[in-house]
Amino acid sequence: MADTVRTGSPVREQVALAGYTTLRLGGPARRLVEAATETDIVAGVQAADERGEPLLVLGGGSNLVVADEGFPGTVVRVATGGVSHRIAGHRAGPAGQGPVELTVAAGEDWDAVVAGCVGEGLAGVECLSGIPGRAGATPIQNVGAYGQEVAERIISVRVYDRARRAVTDLAGADCGFGYRTSAFKRSLQTLPTAVTGRFVVLSVRFLLQRDHLSAPVRYPELARALGVPEGGRAPLAAVMRRSCGGQRLAAPGRPGRAPRAA
Repeated sequence: MADTVRTGSPVREQVALAGYTTLRLGGPARRLVEAATETDIVAGVQAADERGEPLLVLGGGSNLVVADEGFPGTVVRVATGGVSHRIAGHRAGPAGQGPVELTVAAGEDWDAVVAGCVGEGLAGVECLSGIPGRAGATPIQNVGAYGQEVAERIISVRVYDRARRAVTDLAGADCGFGYRTSAFKRSLQTLPTAVTGRFVVLSVRFLLQRDHLSAPVRYPELARALGVPEGGRAPLAAVMRRSCGGQRLAAPGRPGRAPRAA
């Protein structure tokens, strides 16, 4: 049985979630909303909140385990796309170098975003290759690897605030970033029975540097593998290859696996 939310976005009932998780496990959701635009996301979340039912905002499903019994509420699957960039202010440097603002829709595949940045010569996230999930999850967990984390590059995060029932842009300084945490993640921890917190990420704006060389490599094992001194720089593509899932490097006493951006 199908219905629609206010925007006309399709709503299906009793949809098995196994097809939406990387583990291919999970029973049916009471309702599943396919949200292809920011408006669809907000409308789906608002409809669930108005009904007073549980809400699960789903990205790539890479960090999600769903019971065989399924989910007794609305699942909003974020399927938004789009990456845009512009020169940041009037600070362009010589030979096209300089800061670039990159705005990424929450539903974009994160690894593809990193590969696109490297391909376009945009430095700042090249160590974050091989992290599965969607771009919208990266600020929630403040994902990072090899001395880089997204908090260092985030200008702002566009969110739907469920408490205020409003879309707003939060500056990076207001996102409460810490090691693998953020204000977004902590808002979920204050709601012990919830699976989605107060803020639903719609898009993320990053500040990157147009350069063929990476940001300074701060991770000793990675620097050694690249043949540069700690704090040195290397070609973007070489850093991405060394950082990707198939070539994770381990620090002493710590596994080299990447975190996940669901």
